Amino acid sequence: MAPGLRFAYFLAIAAACSILSGCGPSYLRTFPGGGGDTQRVGDPANIPGMPNVNDLMARQRLMQELASDPDLPAWHDQREKMALALGDRVFDKGFDRTFDSMIIALANLGCRVNNMERVSGYITSSLPQLPPAQADALRQESLSAYAQAKGYSPSVLESKNALIPDFSGMMDKMNAGVTLTMIRQGAAQTKVKLRFNNIYYPPAVEELYKRVWDAVDKQIFLDKTLG
Repeated sequence: MAPGLRFAYFLAIAAACSILSGCGPSYLRTFPGGGGDTQRVGDPANIPGMPNVNDLMARQRLMQELASDPDLPAWHDQREKMALALGDRVFDKGFDRTFDSMIIALANLGCRVNNMERVSGYITSSLPQLPPAQADALRQESLSAYAQAKGYSPSVLESKNALIPDFSGMMDKMNAGVTLTMIRQGAAQTKVKLRFNNIYYPPAVEELYKRVWDAVDKQIFLDKTLG
């Protein structure tokens, strides 16, 4: 995790823990009637609408696990199979034309190209931008599947537990990217290997494969029509 994100994450965790441990603002209130009963106002149990303390602590543990180890063995196996099925393609085009088509396709997807080496056929870029609603849905599905695999109760992910923030979307944007490797297989044939870095949820990876290859196919079609 990037240092700035790590600081923000643990700052939020510290604030939440302060409330959970009773170190947050509170004071004793004496009820009228002379009975002498008191209640500590500010305790999590006494705040209307406050989420279950056990759920909050569980969410804290979940977010810590997600930050330190965001992958699952089952997800890794699915991605390996997906890479074999979807990650490699051969185009009946020369190397230079294929290289140019890949660069333009990534640009059309809004990707920021970080590195391109024509000699080695190596390109890296930021991820394509999915529609916000779709990206949020995939992130929520991923978080739910991760929590279930780790044995957490569904209540841990309820919206009222936002006291412990979810940084998974920000983590994806900061650490993830695209890697393209092109190999000459003759004067008029090029093999392309497409991989996504630090994207762990298989349905999200599948959607990204589809999005990039669709853009590449459209660009190759345009290249053919333009001669």
